[in-house]
Amino acid sequence: MKKIVFILFLMCSVVTATFAQNLPASLNVKGESKLFQLPDIMNISITVSNKASEYADCIEKNSDAVNRLKKALKMATIQSLEIQDVGQRVNEEKTYSGGKSVPDGYRATYNLKLQLSAKPKIIHECLKILKTADVEINYQVSYGLSPELIKSVESKLIKAAVADAKSKAIMITEASESKLGQIVNINYGTSDFVSGPKQYMTEMRVAKAGRGGDQSFTNPDAIELNDSVEISFRIQP
Repeated sequence: MKKIVFILFLMCSVVTATFAQNLPASLNVKGESKLFQLPDIMNISITVSNKASEYADCIEKNSDAVNRLKKALKMATIQSLEIQDVGQRVNEEKTYSGGKSVPDGYRATYNLKLQLSAKPKIIHECLKILKTADVEINYQVSYGLSPELIKSVESKLIKAAVADAKSKAIMITEASESKLGQIVNINYGTSDFVSGPKQYMTEMRVAKAGRGGDQSFTNPDAIELNDSVEISFRIQP
């Protein structure tokens, strides 16, 4: 009985070893791509803030400033401009005197978001309005890509990444004196964690209306974009 079991074990071992040796060899290659794309969208986050001793006066004063700014922007009829109200908050301010907290009026803060085409002429027109609207504001500027441009750019990135993977595979097989076969697997966009959509934005800058020039805002830098894909190929000796 022991001999029979031993013989069966040897037979299974031989079959397993033969099967492993006959498995087709494969080559896994990571293709990468990179390009620089000028943004086509400009986003401006605006903060309008005013202070008054009374709550109602504070809201009225700040609302008046916001309305003047909106009116100036709409009258300018800036091409592609979109205005979005983000929200308002009112906080009671305090000062400290003799170790005690003393009420010192209220401050209202209103946030707006502007989106427009990132063309130098349009940007200049918008920033000119922000500086001449007679409203004290702070604003942040960022640049990004529209959904249409993102789709076009991602197509180029994917094609370039696949071409890079194929090029690397050819070089490796030639160097190892083997033959490159067909593609057996492609991994793209996989990760161990859940993430949101890709964000293509430049670094934000901060400015105060009426102070300094706007030359840097009208000439945004190109955004660096990267992508990658992993491809498995069959290879033969």
